[in-house]
Parts: sequence; structure tokens; C-alpha cells
Amino acid sequence: MRVLVIGGGEVGQNVARVLSGERHDVTLIDQDAARVEALQGEIDALVLAGNGASPRFLRDVSAGEADLLVAVTQRDETNVIAALAGHQLGAHQTIARVRDPDYFGPGDSFARDELGIDFLINPERATAEDLAEAILLPGAVHVEYFAEDRVAVAESILTERSPLLGLSLAERRRVRPHSIIGIIREGQAVPCEPGHRPRVADHVLVAAAREDIRPVVADLAGHAERVHEAVVFGGGRIGLHLARRLKESDEVAVTVMERDRERARYIAERLPGTTVLHEEGVGREVLLSQGVDRAGAFVACAGDDRANLLAALHAKKLGAGICMAVVSREEFIPLVDALGIDTAVSPRLVTSEAILRAVRGENVRAMYLLLGGAEVLEVQADTGCRAEGRTVEQTDSMARTHVAAIVRDGRVILPEKGRETVRGGDRLVVFNARPGVADVERAFTAP
Repeated sequence: MRVLVIGGGEVGQNVARVLSGERHDVTLIDQDAARVEALQGEIDALVLAGNGASPRFLRDVSAGEADLLVAVTQRDETNVIAALAGHQLGAHQTIARVRDPDYFGPGDSFARDELGIDFLINPERATAEDLAEAILLPGAVHVEYFAEDRVAVAESILTERSPLLGLSLAERRRVRPHSIIGIIREGQAVPCEPGHRPRVADHVLVAAAREDIRPVVADLAGHAERVHEAVVFGGGRIGLHLARRLKESDEVAVTVMERDRERARYIAERLPGTTVLHEEGVGREVLLSQGVDRAGAFVACAGDDRANLLAALHAKKLGAGICMAVVSREEFIPLVDALGIDTAVSPRLVTSEAILRAVRGENVRAMYLLLGGAEVLEVQADTGCRAEGRTVEQTDSMARTHVAAIVRDGRVILPEKGRETVRGGDRLVVFNARPGVADVERAFTAP
């Protein structure tokens, strides 16, 4: 595909790197000449300086011939105008990152049907949803749902009480049907084999039917308490969405800590019944005074990665339950494990998921990207595809792809490795330890 990426920030760079790594023809555009010069030697793509919202400039770079135009600058207005101009010039598909809900609400069809923007991405809202889903599932630090919510894939941290310790995965008992597909250790995800022996603090990726995921995660983790109180540090877009989502669940009492007085007042007006504190500090004593040590979950989602990491570290040391940090910049990701923070969530990856799904073809229905570089995909198997009649592991070029679950005729199947063959019409949830290793689209698409 020929792809035009407008915006050379963290998200734009990540998208350009991944797509060029998958052998797409990528052009990256940014207005900052110094940034463009720095990126020209770092990314395997054509990097140009220019105004991506200018129809004249877009015409000069042949935007009308692009298979995909992605607008991910820091300004919503620029992204909308760039996507509109690209559509009018003839770009086959357009995606815009839009953060301000005043432009488009969730499920708003106006952008697609009237303006011609195929996909709108609100990374802050999507990040808040991911955080909320994890908090509401005891024992998990992340959970994604696939196949119209029939299959759940959860990331769970093993405690000293986990029944997995001291055993190989093949020896474990199963309280409910499930499949352990990957282990994340020291920030790196690896596919599971029957002989693997998990350790304390390992993160395991487990798949199960939605109705079974709660008892499965609680059993594997060894200790999973329901969260009754959560502290949200930072009342920006992510913090506000998260606090609202948790409040709507009626399961969690929420306290929001916000440095800016006017922003704190704004949040309090929109979330009646929620405790909102105007608090400027991130230090240990400040957090202790606000009862963070009693919180079942602490989420640091201020606009500063350093402040988020520091606040989550202090909360963990004080005894808070699950401690999460929102981290936007890639260079800070290794610090999460080093500091003992339970997990990090990246709005950059949330945005990348939506964009990559658009270039993976119609057979890729959903995607979850892990910080360690692995991915979980939901794919549709066509009748007559290359994988039909074989196990995924027997299909050429897919030996490193592991099947987490198969949904067939509305029934969830959790196959043992190498024992379940693919049929046309199956929906499969598959795990790749390294993106791009398996040619997923070709394997499941009929010729």
C-alpha cells in the first residue's frame, strides 16, 4: 500500500516505522524542519517538510493516489482538514486522530457518511476504556475482548499464591476452560510452550470465553481482590473519561487528583458525587495524606510521563493495589518494569492499533498491541484460504503464530496446540510474539 502519514510526533513515527517494516510505501510529513531532518536517517520512509493540511501541498505529493492517508498531528483541526482534503483529492481511505469530543461523539456517523473520513480515533477515550476494563476485572492489568465480546484475552500478574508456580504449563489444573498463550517477562513477550514454568511477577496472557475470564484470572493470579476505591492522578482527558467510566459502573468509588485549580473545578462540576482534589504534589507524603495506601487501584494519567512514573512508584511503595501509569514516550517504557509499576498503557499504541487494522485487510477484525512488541489479532478465515484444513502452526510462514481461541458457529473453542484445524468461516484469536512474522492476511484470505 501507498501510505501518507501526516504528523511526525510519537504516534506518526511509530506508525511509519511499523508500516515501512511491513514493506508498505510510506511518506511521513511534518511541518517542523528540524524534526524532519532528524527523522530522515532514522525511519525507512520518505520524510518531507510541509503543511499536511494544505490541499496544494497534498496535491504536490500525490495524496490522491494514496491507499491510506493518516492524520495524527497534535491539532484536531489540522487532522480533520488533512483527512477532508485527502478524501477530496481521491485518497482511498482516510484516518484522523480527533481528541476533542466537541467535534465528534462516539459512534458519530457524520464524519464518515457526510465528510468522507473513514475512521476517527480518540486515543484518550480508548485508553481510558482500557484502564477501566482492567480495574473492573480483579487480577488483571489489561483485558481485551474479541469476536463480538465472546472471547476475552487478559494480562494477569502472578503472585506468590498462584497455582502455576512450580509447575509446567502442561501440568496445571484448569478451573474453567482457558488457554495461556504468552508470558511477559522483563518487558518481553514470548509465546507459551507446555514446558514453560512461570515465575512470581510474570505477566501471563490468558484467553477464555467472556463468561469464564473472571474466575480464570482470579485463579491464575493467586490473589485477586475486587477494587472498591480507585485514585486517578491527573484530570486531563484520560483522567476525566476514566473517572466517568468507573463512576458509571457503580462498583468503584473514585478520587481524582488534579494540579490545576480550574480543571479540578471543571471535573467536579461534571462528575457530581466524585471526590475531586486540587493537589499539586506527586510526592510520597501528599499521596499518603490522600489515602492512596488504601486504594485498590492507582492510575497516573497526568500529561507528564515523568510525573506519572514517579506518582505510580510512590503509590506502589505505599501499598496501593494495582498501580498503572500512562506513558506516551517510548523511551520511558523500560522504566515501568524497573520501577516495579504493575503496567503501563500507551495512547500511542491505542492509535496504532486502529491504523494498523486498516492496512491489515478486511480479514483482520480487531487488534491488541503489547508494549513489548507482540500483538493479538482477531482474523476471519475465508473458505478456500491457505490455512483451511490445517492447524495454524502447519500453515507456511505461521509457525510462530499461536491460536488463543476459535469461534465457530457461535461456540468458543480453546484448542490445544496443534490439535484443531481451521475451517472456512472461523473467527480466530491469534498471538504473534513479533508483529510481521506471520503473513496473517494471506493465510486466511481466499485467493
